Amino acid sequence: MQELQAKVTQAQVEIIDREKFEQGINEVVTKYENYTVTASTIKDDKQVLADLRKLKKQISDERIKIKRELSQSADEFDKYIKDTSEPMDKVIDKIASDVKEFEEHQKAVRLDAVKSYLANKASEYMLDPRLFDEKALEYIKASDFMADGFTLKKATMKSLEDMVTFEYQKQQEHEKEKATISGQCAEYGMTDQPYIRMLQSMSLADVMQQIMSDYLFEQEKQKMRQAEAEREQLLAEKQAKQQAQDQKSTNTPKIDPETGEILDGGGLSQNESETLRGAENEPKRYTQKMTLEIYFVNATEKDLFKEGLSELGFEHKQNYQVSGYQRIEPVTQEQLNELCGW
Repeated sequence: MQELQAKVTQAQVEIIDREKFEQGINEVVTKYENYTVTASTIKDDKQVLADLRKLKKQISDERIKIKRELSQSADEFDKYIKDTSEPMDKVIDKIASDVKEFEEHQKAVRLDAVKSYLANKASEYMLDPRLFDEKALEYIKASDFMADGFTLKKATMKSLEDMVTFEYQKQQEHEKEKATISGQCAEYGMTDQPYIRMLQSMSLADVMQQIMSDYLFEQEKQKMRQAEAEREQLLAEKQAKQQAQDQKSTNTPKIDPETGEILDGGGLSQNESETLRGAENEPKRYTQKMTLEIYFVNATEKDLFKEGLSELGFEHKQNYQVSGYQRIEPVTQEQLNELCGW
């Protein structure tokens, strides 16, 4: 094919009376560079400005005309080359497309060869070959294959085999880590799955530390819950005891021991009222006797005791008597226990 060859004749632009043109520019600059606009001359000032702009436009128009004439031949040459070489451009584009298609096919064939080799090696270790799909793309260059373009080089096969072995060892280590976590969780009575998932972003040591922290935290929570439950139980027992005492006080009527009259509106049933009314007409018959020896802290406590007996229907020298009352040397509860043999 004949290569393109062209001869360029440099266009010459001759400025007529160059020195005279430059002199004219300098004269205008010298005349007007210190020009002052005033209120009294504003009309003339505007005319001066218009004349200068007209001169500038004439120079600019001439420059544009000459430049257009100079570039016309270049534009015509550029169009000629593009029109003439267009058929060749189409041929180049077609061949480039075919080459690209062929190379893509070659890559697909080489990728199949790599995946097939990896699948065979993965099966030896009971691994899922899909684990290596992304890495396989790194071994489909022409330099990874023999001259025929389809047979893997020994160095390539060695790299692929090492990749599979490394993955197997990594999974074995992962299984050991999972077993360690499961064993620790079983010992503490905890679920292991959340901690096994942590291995994706944490080391085994960090996960084990997390298990220990969570276990201690849960133990502390359990102690708090147990203490709260015990507190609530004690409170409930205390309330139940208080309610029983209140109920007993409510249900026990106060009776005048001399008249048998019910005091303070005790809530007795009809049968109980009739029994008491019947008792009013019969003398009391005592069938039991008890001797008490009571120790008081002070006289006030003694008086409270007597008042309590009275509220229960026991009156001094009516249905109980005091055989002796005396002051004693102060004793502690421990000393009293020893004195009485309790």
